[in-house]
Amino acid sequence: MPSSPRVDRALENFRRAFATKRMPHAVLVSGHPRGAGADFAEGLLSLPFREKEAMRLRQHVDIRWLEPESKSRQIRIEEIRDLIEFIGLTSYEGGWKAGVILFADRLNASAQNALLKTLEEPPPNSLLILVTDSPASLLPTTRSRAQFVDVMEDEQRTDTPWMPVVMDLLRNPPSRQACEIIAWTDRLTAPLRSLEELAEAEETARQEKLAKSRGEDGAELTKAGKDIIEGRVAARMKEMREEILRTLQLWQRDVLARVKDAESVPENFPAEADAIAAQAEGLSFGEALARVAVVDEVRELLEHNIRESSILPRMARAFSRPGSA
Repeated sequence: MPSSPRVDRALENFRRAFATKRMPHAVLVSGHPRGAGADFAEGLLSLPFREKEAMRLRQHVDIRWLEPESKSRQIRIEEIRDLIEFIGLTSYEGGWKAGVILFADRLNASAQNALLKTLEEPPPNSLLILVTDSPASLLPTTRSRAQFVDVMEDEQRTDTPWMPVVMDLLRNPPSRQACEIIAWTDRLTAPLRSLEELAEAEETARQEKLAKSRGEDGAELTKAGKDIIEGRVAARMKEMREEILRTLQLWQRDVLARVKDAESVPENFPAEADAIAAQAEGLSFGEALARVAVVDEVRELLEHNIRESSILPRMARAFSRPGSA
């Protein structure tokens, strides 16, 4: 089970709580649902279920895993009602029941409200784990009813296929000439458009692995399996797009911090201190702040299905080198 020092430290507190029978019934995990957040959830589940292998925890008869599978990326009230019913049933193995909600920030308001009573009055020997890298997006009533733990990764992921292109674009912003802005935008568009292929490969491999672990022919996916893949591909594309936008924004936050404090060490990209310092030079606070804000604008427009070719040049212009004509 992959982990990190931060996850291990957080789990140690829960090991002590479990040993003294003070295990919380609901935990809100701040961490990426495909990274440290999922690692922590698996580590926490290993305590009551006494199982160390991640795949077995994913398939355990008394554990229900829930994540967005529709193109809307929302987790709906019907899915939460099913989860609540599952948690309330007697354990098949005579022990605990658990539910894990990945990307919990995708719970719509109705789904969160439906979950409140179970968070307040959980069945005995039950555990609910909400995992999100955006805990502030949850309703305050939801956040207040779960024990909070932060395992957010301190460093940026470097293993994603699009990372080299995005980092090169960040290190080399365009000048304010129209041709350079268009070229920079085109290079950023390429990894964004490759996300569907990446997401489909990931989800197909995941379903085939799951089928083989059940003794089924992984090469012959059922219609239900294909429908799950289609829904998850759409959701995963948006997740990866968000990872790209988050990388762009974290870089600009380091630039903003450098503008505010010339001696600051980049919090998110410490190895890129020279490039970030060079981009901060000559920027006003307002210009640096606008670079951070433009990513949020682009994010919102993409959520409303505005064409990338219409909005990405705006971000390229905001990132462009000052003083270039």
